[in-house]
Order: sequence, then structure tokens, then C-alpha cells
Amino acid sequence: MDPALKAIEHKVEEGVPLSLADGLTLYRTPDIHTLGRMARAVKERKSGKKVFYVLNRYINSTNVCYAGCKFCSFAVDEFKEKERVVRMPADVVFEKALETGTNFNQVHIVGGHDPRQLSLDYWLPLMRRFKEALPHVQLSLFTAAEIEYMAKRHRLSFAALIAMLKEAGLDNVNGGGAEIFAEETRKKICPGKVNSENWLAIHEELHRQGVASNATMLYGQIESLEDRVDHLVRLRESQERSPGFNAFIPLAFHPDGNELNDCGWTTGLDDIRTFAVARLMLDNFDHIKAYWMIQGLKVCQVALQFGADDMDGTHGSTDEEMIYHSAGTQSGQFVDDRTFRALIEQAGYEPVRRNSTYEEFPHDWTPPERELIEA
Repeated sequence: MDPALKAIEHKVEEGVPLSLADGLTLYRTPDIHTLGRMARAVKERKSGKKVFYVLNRYINSTNVCYAGCKFCSFAVDEFKEKERVVRMPADVVFEKALETGTNFNQVHIVGGHDPRQLSLDYWLPLMRRFKEALPHVQLSLFTAAEIEYMAKRHRLSFAALIAMLKEAGLDNVNGGGAEIFAEETRKKICPGKVNSENWLAIHEELHRQGVASNATMLYGQIESLEDRVDHLVRLRESQERSPGFNAFIPLAFHPDGNELNDCGWTTGLDDIRTFAVARLMLDNFDHIKAYWMIQGLKVCQVALQFGADDMDGTHGSTDEEMIYHSAGTQSGQFVDDRTFRALIEQAGYEPVRRNSTYEEFPHDWTPPERELIEA
């Protein structure tokens, strides 16, 4: 065992939050096996042998975005690349969610800074339509970046906008837009996006109003290890101030087709180390999510031994994720729940079906017949 890890392991066992220096030690230790063992022990204290997954639908409702992030391969300028524009009318979003049936627990929608789509006239009726037709489905919509953009458009405070979205049925806000909080790095990679202060303020307001959310970190671009650990500490402090984050999701940078392509790809070792460091640093987060669309199914399966306790969503068989596929991911678009369950069981854990807020369901649960007829 790396001697540098002994004091950290003692703090973890005593429930003492780890410092920025501890986090850097975890990132730099050559003893990946002890790191994994420590993270796995924390995961099992929190969720035992359970590993979660969700049957969901994933939709990118628009790829028009003027945030100008240098790591992005997804955004389209509608005036320069008309042939690439995707901008779904609300009816299309609703119908697409139901293309492969109604047996799902979450609809996950992310778009961009699209001046024509990020409006309350578009979203409030659509959200109410989802809730009326599919009351068993939780709406996991937007990112803090999109909420800030919408608030500016409508000249609303964050609190007022969030109250309106909640009334229309918002259950959970996605974790995107966090990127990396360190201001100097953030200015270089996403100067046109919500700043770190507002990202955290929006999530804390969501939590105060009873709307859950997730958190992310984009790693593997130009950020330093200090930036990464600083990011995790800020999330932990935010969760302390205003609890409500369900899960943390490490997002590996993908280099194809964007301005940061010289950064290259993250390695498998960096990926599993980041899962483990996150699990150990974020002691007040219940869940660490390995998103197969980003790291791939095999790395995500290994991540279950490094602190992750969630494999995220199946997606529908006709869904089309565009953000990571634009940047070169080789993952597919759909994985059935049987495959998820087999991967989790092979890793030594018990697969548990969930919704956005981690309510548990039997794996063969189906929506009540009444709801199926109405849908």
C-alpha cells in the first residue's frame, strides 16, 4: 500500500471530508489497487451491493447553440450550417419519446443555447403534456446553462423561472454545463457559458425549491489536476449548503471535431481513477454515475469496482444522442436492460432499476394499464 494513502484512508473511515491536498494525492498515487479498494468500500457503505440503472428516453431537442465552447463538436450555427440543424417542434419531441412504447421512467432532454427553442412558450405546454399522458415518467430536463439562458431571455430571476418550471412538472435538472469551475480554465474553454458561480447558484435554488439535480465535471481537456480537485470540493460545499444533488457524473473529454482536439483522448486508467477520486472526495453525494455513452460499457463495468454505483440509462432503440457522437464516441445509441443487468451481475453487484430520483422498481415493472391507454 502507498504510505501516502494511509492517513487518507483513516480520514475516510472516520468520515472526515478530504482536503484539496488529499485529492491530489489520490490522483497522483501509483497504487491504483488501494485507491479502488478505498472507493469501493465507500460505495458499498452507501448503497451496499446495489448498482442502479434507468429505462429512459434520451433526446437532443436542438443542436443550435451559440455558447461557443471550444470543447464542443455538437453546436451548429444555423446561418452557416443549415443542413446540420436539428430543431424539433414540441410535437416531435413528445412523439419521439413514445416511439418505442411507454415503459420507461425518465425522459432526458438536453439542447443548446438556441434563441428560438429556449422559451417558456415551447417548454411549459410540452412538460404539462408529458405529465398528463405519462405520470409515471420523471422529466429530467435542461442544464444550468440552459436555465440561465432562458432566465435572461424572459428577464426572470432564477427563482421565478425555476418555480414556473417546477409547476409545469420539472423533476430533475441534468448536470451538464458545469465543465470545470476553475475560473481561468473556464474562461479559456467556455467563456460564453454560465459562470461557475451562477451554475452553483442555480442548482442550489433548484434544491431549495425541491427540484433534484445531477452534477458533472468535464475532464481530460486543458484543466490541471488542481482544477479537478477544486471542482469536486466546490460541489461538496454546494451540497452542504443546499442538499439536492442525486449523483455526480465524470464526463471524459472527446476530441473529434472541436478546437481542443490536440488534448487527445482520456485513458482507461485516468477514467477509473477519476471515478475513485470522486467517490472519495464527494462524501455527501449518494451516487457516482458511470455513463456508458461516454466511457463505454467495459470501462463503466470496471468503474463499478472503483466507486461507481450507477450505469445510467438504456435509451430508446430509436434515440439518437448527438453531443458525444459528434465528438467521436464509439458507443452505440441503445443498450437493453438485460445487457445492463448482466454487466452489473458479472461485476458482483445487484442491478436495481430506478427513476431520476432513485426510487426503486422491480426490473419487470410496467406502467399501469390506465396510463398506457391514455398515452
